[in-house]
Amino acid sequence: MSHADQRKRVLFVCTANICRSPTAEYIARSRYGADKFHFRSAGFLAADRSCPDDLQKVLQARGLSVADHRSYKLDQDTVTAADLILTMESRHVLDATVLDRRALRKTLPLKEAAKTIRSGESIEEFLERVNADRDAQKYLSETELDVADPYKKRLKAYERAVEEIDALVTIVLDALA
Repeated sequence: MSHADQRKRVLFVCTANICRSPTAEYIARSRYGADKFHFRSAGFLAADRSCPDDLQKVLQARGLSVADHRSYKLDQDTVTAADLILTMESRHVLDATVLDRRALRKTLPLKEAAKTIRSGESIEEFLERVNADRDAQKYLSETELDVADPYKKRLKAYERAVEEIDALVTIVLDALA
């Protein structure tokens, strides 16, 4: 098995894959490299769109460039290949299961993951524990686990979203690293 095949595949998902999920992907890549994890992002809307200029400015100020990013539309193969799927909204958990019904066991909102992960857990241990008593019905109406979408809002909204995503990604991946 090659080095790349042994890495855990972490997929970040949002609505269009132009703001929140690429932010998580690029922060994760820059901070955690490619030794242990393979990071990717996707969305539910049409593919091949670039990130908004305001997001690019906010990330550039942090030393990250998403200029080469093009949105990717989530598909069944990508869902199936992922070991852990972290969504930006609760409803995205159920949206992912439309593509692969088995996805529910490995998909949860990024905020929920940050609240429930324990340091030193493997992805498998973490998912086994959270799935032991999880009720997927809450994802139909739950919004407190959502990361606010900054799209077409003021620069401050992008700054807040990037700050929040950075903090959440750090909590989850520090625990898994």
